[in-house]
Amino acid sequence: MKIKIKSLDNFKQNYEKLFNLEKIINLEEKKEYHYKDEYGNCKIIDKNDSIEIYRYGQINSKQIFKNNKNTLFTYITKQFHGKYEIFTKKFEKENGKIMLEYDIIHRNEIINSINLEIQFIDI
Repeated sequence: MKIKIKSLDNFKQNYEKLFNLEKIINLEEKKEYHYKDEYGNCKIIDKNDSIEIYRYGQINSKQIFKNNKNTLFTYITKQFHGKYEIFTKKFEKENGKIMLEYDIIHRNEIINSINLEIQFIDI
């Protein structure tokens, strides 16, 4: 199985890549998807009312998405350590696809808005 990650932000940064899923963990209350990208090991946790995305490596980050809620977002590299909030404006899951639209907020100011699409592809 593969995973396609697509995103577009306010600065017209367009990202689209396909990755091999290394592991899928099916539990009653959640589903975990593990893969590697160019910055490290990644894990997406799909729960009923939230999506969590973790990355460990050159970039370490933790994002939690809950519809119409503010949640924490940490972003850490060797040179930078940032703590932000995310406000999730769109939260949809259908047909093997997760669609998120969210704002990144720093000190009560929106610093970026991102459309993120995660698609699971059977191969």
